Amino acid sequence: MRKTDIWIGVLCCFLLIACDGKKQKSLSVNDDNKSLTFTLPEVPIMLQSPEDRLNFMVQHYWDHFNFKDTAYIHVPDITEQALVDYMDLLNRVPSSLSDSCLIRIMQQASQEKKMFGYFVEIFRRYLFDPNSPLRNEELYEPVCRFLSASSLTDEAARSRAQHDLKLIGMNKVGSIAADFIYTLPSGMQKRMRDICTPYTLLLFYNPDCHGCAETLATMKTSAVLNSPHIMKQVKILAFYPDEDREVWTKHQNEIPDGWINSYDKELTVLTEECYDLKAMPALYLLDKDKKVLLKDATVKEIEDYLKNKSL
Repeated sequence: MRKTDIWIGVLCCFLLIACDGKKQKSLSVNDDNKSLTFTLPEVPIMLQSPEDRLNFMVQHYWDHFNFKDTAYIHVPDITEQALVDYMDLLNRVPSSLSDSCLIRIMQQASQEKKMFGYFVEIFRRYLFDPNSPLRNEELYEPVCRFLSASSLTDEAARSRAQHDLKLIGMNKVGSIAADFIYTLPSGMQKRMRDICTPYTLLLFYNPDCHGCAETLATMKTSAVLNSPHIMKQVKILAFYPDEDREVWTKHQNEIPDGWINSYDKELTVLTEECYDLKAMPALYLLDKDKKVLLKDATVKEIEDYLKNKSL
């Protein structure tokens, strides 16, 4: 489903937030002669501030949805799209509110086992898949915690949720990044934590990966990452964690001068799961103490952060 296909739900949400509290129209789909609808809540007219209206919307978004009707599982134009729109709204509220809302939704979905499984699958696909434009581990974490404790979760799903939680917990923003040894082309080995610079940018990559090549090209042409003023305070460590050394050797000249060009000789990062590398490239921005500032970020997010810090 393309993000550009988002139906009237999001538009209605923002109209509710910005305008009046009149009842919004619902989207209807005929499914085997049965009319299925998704109706947005009516925001009380006394709620005037955008923040109050948004908070009401995320708390009451599902008030008119029948969680026991499994027919909704088969109409993605309604249910899946409603979930996509809702996840987008949750990105705009404090984590304390989004967490409580997600727990309540999972409790409501628990009324019907198939619906419960459907919601779990959609949340994981959009919030945890590395290729999802809505990926947000902070939103997915309370879902995983609920799954780990729910009686509706079978052993396989519970094990997967627990493993997902482990990955989410790795190198979270605000924590100290896991240290590792990197090997230079000369064979010399050093520790990541010994890089002395105000900022360290970790690039985990595989030169045979198309997405990695695109990210590398973007970084090489980035005005921010090529600014002499900024790069005086940033050291980029390009790190190849996989086992095919010939691939890394073949492409090592593609790493710009001034970056640290390295690989994992002992394959420690992968075997010990020091970082979540289920998909590459992966970019981490660290401060001088190796505290994680940005986890699995885009090049633009890195650029914006460094520009805003006025290095």
